[in-house]
Amino acid sequence: MPYETSWLVEKRVVYTRMYGFVSGEELKTQNREMVAFIEQSEQLLHTINDATDTTGTDMGLRDLQQTQFTNVDNLGWAIYISPSKMNRFFASVITQLSKKRGRQFATLEEGLRFLQEMDETLPPLSVPEPSNVTQNKVTL
Repeated sequence: MPYETSWLVEKRVVYTRMYGFVSGEELKTQNREMVAFIEQSEQLLHTINDATDTTGTDMGLRDLQQTQFTNVDNLGWAIYISPSKMNRFFASVITQLSKKRGRQFATLEEGLRFLQEMDETLPPLSVPEPSNVTQNKVTL
């Protein structure tokens, strides 16, 4: 699973775009890297996970639940993007089990619009430029 994680809004909104097949080990690695972003955040931190270009996973519901940041006090909205209704359903279940604020959308534009409405302190949000990610990349 190649992925790219970077600030969409410095220290406020983290954007992760995932591609290809999502293995449990790769998702856990990406999750550990997210800790660096969480530690830099000084205000409410929102996350956007864009799975538009993923092709599948080998993880079960319990595995996915373990990737949630349930002990982060300043975690704001967790936005999950996927055109797959099934993936959005599982993301919804996981969010409910972790008792965190989360929403699922079919498109990134819908997710950005929702986040902008929920947190009026954010600057105007726009869709990040696509990049040709061929390996894992983290930008802090």
